Amino acid sequence: ALFTPKKATRVDVSELVTLAGKILSEKENLLANLSDDESSALDMIIRVGTSAGGARAKAVIAWNPETKDVKSGQVQAPEGFEYWIIKFDGINDNTLGDPEGYGKIEYAYHLMAKVAGIEMTQCRLMKENGRAHFMTRRFDRMNNSDKIHMQSLCALGHYDFKMPGQYGYETAMSTCQQLGLGQPALRQLFRRMVFNIVARNQDDHTRNIAFLMDRKGDWHLAPAFDVIWSYNTEGEWTNRHQMSINGRRDGFDKQDFIEMAKQFRIKKPMDILAEIGAAVRRWPDIAKEAGVKQKRIMEIASTHRLYLVP
Repeated sequence: ALFTPKKATRVDVSELVTLAGKILSEKENLLANLSDDESSALDMIIRVGTSAGGARAKAVIAWNPETKDVKSGQVQAPEGFEYWIIKFDGINDNTLGDPEGYGKIEYAYHLMAKVAGIEMTQCRLMKENGRAHFMTRRFDRMNNSDKIHMQSLCALGHYDFKMPGQYGYETAMSTCQQLGLGQPALRQLFRRMVFNIVARNQDDHTRNIAFLMDRKGDWHLAPAFDVIWSYNTEGEWTNRHQMSINGRRDGFDKQDFIEMAKQFRIKKPMDILAEIGAAVRRWPDIAKEAGVKQKRIMEIASTHRLYLVP
């Protein structure tokens, strides 16, 4: 039988980072090489639950903003704790290259997305031993740890997210219509699409769009998540967009946005494009404020598709 702890236990983020890195670099020989202390930490990392998905090592945690204590996020935590996902900074992963600084980059993208009118849950950085881990508050949990029903676009449509180009943003917009979400949700999804394309978030597959069902059985578009610069000319998943727009995964022009707006009756699309453009042009200042290194700021800025927006 699967063991499920009934009490939230305190965890050490530094140990989680160390063990997550060890798991990534020594997957096959991990158990044979663990010291007693590492075995204890491994037990902790399993309790916390580092299987939240995605390329970067992460964990689901309960966090107290007053005391800064961290506990397992898999069970009901004491009063004062909130439910978050933490993505570990400074862990080697071949799919991303050098991971140091990704926490600050994702936090800066969160700030930029908010300026652009993208709906996101609360995000922050947890600084520890010279590292900055990105944290995002869970939108599928209530304060009492009760779950809110969530389904990704991938799950709702029984899609295969590992088939780049098989699905388009039109699929996501049509799903919004089928769920009866109305024009506000369509307009928000259109805004996210434009932002992803202009700001080069190319890991935009069908698992990165989600929907929530409330206790009345009504569906809602979930806040945006995994909003980050994701572009690598040599990357299998990030050399082009995962989802297409108007049949294209690259080589876009402004007319592609206009055609999408016409198809789904998005009013004043040029206003949205202008707002996205204004936000992404603030990237250097926003990123500097978030602590991103200047070299990375300029590298990322050089890839933005600002020619697509006013």
